[in-house]
Amino acid sequence: MSDNMRIWDAVSKTNPAHTKTVNQRGGFTAINANSQIMEATRQFGPIGIGWGYNTGTPYFHETLMFVPVTLWHSGDRSTEFGPLIGCEEWKDSKGRVDSDVGKKATTDAVTKGLSQLGFNADVFLGLYDDQKYVNQVRQEFAEKTKQDDKPETVKVMEAQIFACNTKMELKAWQRDHGAAANATGFGDYLVSCWNTRAGEVEKMGLVTA
Repeated sequence: MSDNMRIWDAVSKTNPAHTKTVNQRGGFTAINANSQIMEATRQFGPIGIGWGYNTGTPYFHETLMFVPVTLWHSGDRSTEFGPLIGCEEWKDSKGRVDSDVGKKATTDAVTKGLSQLGFNADVFLGLYDDQKYVNQVRQEFAEKTKQDDKPETVKVMEAQIFACNTKMELKAWQRDHGAAANATGFGDYLVSCWNTRAGEVEKMGLVTA
């Protein structure tokens, strides 16, 4: 059976670093559009290959410009859905024309399309109204960034730890590499890895070499 929530679960959390609070229309959380493009690329591949969209003919009503957009994903153009309608003001109350209105309306439609796949769902579901949730997500992304930035030597040591299959091997690793692990600046992290693997080994009952 296919996992209907696979994409949604992978992209629903929003990095607070890519948002800002807008104090208009009652206040809301705005998402950086380029961060959405980046996450779609991470999930599906480069735009035009892994995902993309087609725009229809724009149309106008009074001071508003509308752009229809049809979006596809997962490297399969048969997945396309839409059109979704992006909307922006092309002329303000003083008659001044916005030269970027086409780009803004298109971005609005693409955001709507990606949101229907689950991108930034926590924002659209109102979870960002809860500061406790935002703080929790901020910590999660900070930890993820820290892990992604691990030096290669730390990654090697981590792999060595999880390759140990007995308590004796773990103790030998600790004896031979403990000092070097502390010197990396990721000593606490590697200790956590060692403890995790020790618990796994204990459960497996692998006591001797």
